[in-house]
Amino acid sequence: MESIMNSVAGYFKSSESPQLCGRNTDTFCFRSIRDRHPVTITKIIDRTFKMGCSNPDLEKDTKSVAAKLSRLKNRLQTDKELELLEGEGADMEIWNHAIKQLKPNSNTWFSAPWLFIECYMYRAIHQAFQATTSLTYPDYDTFREEKCKGLEDSLNNMSKIAALLINQTSDKPPDKLLADFIKLSLWGNRADLSILKYFDLEISDVTDAAEKDGDEMILCNHLDKVVRYLLGLQGGQVGIILDNSGYELFGDMCLAEVVLRATKVSSVTLHMKSLPWFGSDVTDYDLNFLLDSLKGSQDAALAELGNMWESRFKNRQFIKTDHMYWTSPYGFCEMKSVSPDLYSELGNYEFLFFKGDLNYRKLVNDRSWPYDTRFGVALEGFNPTKLCALRTIKSDSIVECDATRIEKILEDENKDKPFCGAYALISSNIA
Repeated sequence: MESIMNSVAGYFKSSESPQLCGRNTDTFCFRSIRDRHPVTITKIIDRTFKMGCSNPDLEKDTKSVAAKLSRLKNRLQTDKELELLEGEGADMEIWNHAIKQLKPNSNTWFSAPWLFIECYMYRAIHQAFQATTSLTYPDYDTFREEKCKGLEDSLNNMSKIAALLINQTSDKPPDKLLADFIKLSLWGNRADLSILKYFDLEISDVTDAAEKDGDEMILCNHLDKVVRYLLGLQGGQVGIILDNSGYELFGDMCLAEVVLRATKVSSVTLHMKSLPWFGSDVTDYDLNFLLDSLKGSQDAALAELGNMWESRFKNRQFIKTDHMYWTSPYGFCEMKSVSPDLYSELGNYEFLFFKGDLNYRKLVNDRSWPYDTRFGVALEGFNPTKLCALRTIKSDSIVECDATRIEKILEDENKDKPFCGAYALISSNIA
């Protein structure tokens, strides 16, 4: 623990490119803190209050949660200092030490790094529920109903993909098969419930993105060298650090299936979150819910996939795991010192896929890098193995792209439209 605490002081690594924060009012970061985050908290308060009204046995706990979250929202909107977290949790001491390490002029909601405060917000939401007697995780997850509905709304698209995966994959060359399902996994990242709500989109608006969005929307595209690298592997493990549940998780598991079929890789490990996170991130419950939904489906292709994947978990071709570092405030450049056990574990993989916007932000430490900065440089020493980020863009940090094109997109589009997941990145540290 002491070594972890000593390393936390280095949370802000020296760099000419500062971490994003809400001080710059002309950024999506600022608008997210001002607009998106209060709405997220308000919706949780509303559904928690309604639950208490409909069930008197929960009234005391729901009032407690609503009061704590109302205070959290007020402190956010009035740019107060981040308070220490109260209660129990394996990560509590680390979190509170990290909060204490924030500099006096960078420890409020709009002055602290956005990556830090957004993670803090979801950790504080979780803690409000954990302080109750009847609404604690894993029995209760305030985002669960929306995640389950998101999966149900995606079943038609999932059925089409399942049929292709079962019936047509043997006809495709391995390189084409891998490329197609990497892009499927990539565009599945658009199905982020917190972003969909902000842009007033439905799951049906994004689940066909892999078919209609061409490579011209991928602003950094290392797909070819990722495919070549995977096909050259002679065994070992691949890991996928997951992002969203539902449709995106389904696409990620299809990618895992194709990796096993098209390469000599022996197993794929799925890295989940250990607590409800960022509205729709994958927990153990969410993964099990997907498998049960597939196995119980009336659609033959979906049911076949569900049973196949259950067997893969039993014979450890598919493995699932979690780690509290994934729900910490740290960028991944801190992992080697803060969590050497996880860094060492990741070094055992032949290749890693990092899914989604938050994982990308943590890979590049959520800095305002010049757009043409090399991805490997932006990793700031995080290099446990060869890796690839699959991300649809939903925030300001972007590297290894044509700066002129990015600036034109930001100039021509509605101020927030570039951040709705319409553009994407396939970024790798493969030379």
